[in-house]
Amino acid sequence: MAKAAEKKKVEGGSKMKLIIIASVAAVVLLIAAVGATLFLTGALNKKSASAATHETAPPLKPPVYFSITPPLVVNFQHPTQARFLQVGIDVMARDPHVIEELKTNMPAIRNRLIILLSAQSYNELSTPAGKEKLRKEVLDSINTELKKAGVHGHVDNVYFTNFVMQ
Repeated sequence: MAKAAEKKKVEGGSKMKLIIIASVAAVVLLIAAVGATLFLTGALNKKSASAATHETAPPLKPPVYFSITPPLVVNFQHPTQARFLQVGIDVMARDPHVIEELKTNMPAIRNRLIILLSAQSYNELSTPAGKEKLRKEVLDSINTELKKAGVHGHVDNVYFTNFVMQ
């Protein structure tokens, strides 16, 4: 009987050792997995990802704004009655030279914009999507005219500061 009790005690001890070894191995494996994940995602680097991005990208110049004045007024296509559109436009560039060239080429730019605005339909401009499409077309139109004039650089954005349809 003593042999049976001793055998049971030895089996219980080796099961306990096996559980402890397996638990320690699982904890070590878990720590290794977390460490590998942190290393691969860059969380362990001294510099954060956003700081690295800011260092590699050149700093942006401050924006320079210019209002196209007076606002553009055009009549546009509508089958039953005369419709008018008045649009106030501000442009933004990060190079003051581009704004100066814009001023120099303003007659050609205004002409191009009047033709573009006149070709719009009342129904399309009644929707936010139509206004956004027109804004992008105005930006492209201005940059195309600047490129035609031999200007190095471009207008970065266009804003409608006044938009009245009647």
